[in-house]
Amino acid sequence: IPRPATALTSSRPGTDCMAMTAAALAAAAVAIQDESLQVADNYLQEAIAVYKLAQQWRGLYAKYIESGKVYPSVSYFDDLAYAATWIYIATGDATYLSDAETFYDQSLSESHVSDNPYQFNYENVVPALDLLLAGLTGDSKYKANVQAFVSQWLTHSTADSAPVFYTKKGLAKAHPDGTLQHTANAAFYVMVAAKRSIVGKNYMLHACWARNQIGYMLGDAGKSYVTGYGAQPPLKTPHKAASCPPPGTMSDIAAT
Repeated sequence: IPRPATALTSSRPGTDCMAMTAAALAAAAVAIQDESLQVADNYLQEAIAVYKLAQQWRGLYAKYIESGKVYPSVSYFDDLAYAATWIYIATGDATYLSDAETFYDQSLSESHVSDNPYQFNYENVVPALDLLLAGLTGDSKYKANVQAFVSQWLTHSTADSAPVFYTKKGLAKAHPDGTLQHTANAAFYVMVAAKRSIVGKNYMLHACWARNQIGYMLGDAGKSYVTGYGAQPPLKTPHKAASCPPPGTMSDIAAT
């Protein structure tokens, strides 16, 4: 399957893609600064450079890059806010925190691929912004959003029309897609919120919930949903963005 190289430019922009790249570089700089200041600084300078271009070259990645149509994005202010937040964490420069809050406010008028606000995924990082900005600013509006997110995931509803609903064996799923990425992200989110005491002081309650959700995915309910791991794992997992099957065999793989 051909995989041609491509690039983002002023005439073929991708604000969402570039902003998330800047966020990843800045977060990586924070993560490794104790091991190598030089490498961390290289990452940070690249993050700042890409962030500036993301602001200048406005546009959605999926409109210009063919591969972006596989998992498209329809918003970018949340991504710009995410990049600014991580660069602020890395630098301490209040300009970036101001940018983050401005872009956050602008993001509230954007739509997303899913209209479920309790999905934290590649296309909607507003919940992550709430979690980060609650700690950085202490603003009650961010804390309230974090508490609402956690409360929704821990509320045991079996109605599949609810924003989050539970299966018979206890897996929490986000309406309407319900893929494990949302549940895994929510488990991580709940743990961080509990560790930072944003959702009260009952840490073990939240930790046990997160552990149970990840345990379900890994086979605690009798079947693992992770390829190659745990009890009765899936053997062939179709993935439209990453798989490169021989021509004519995709239907065979999907059938398994």
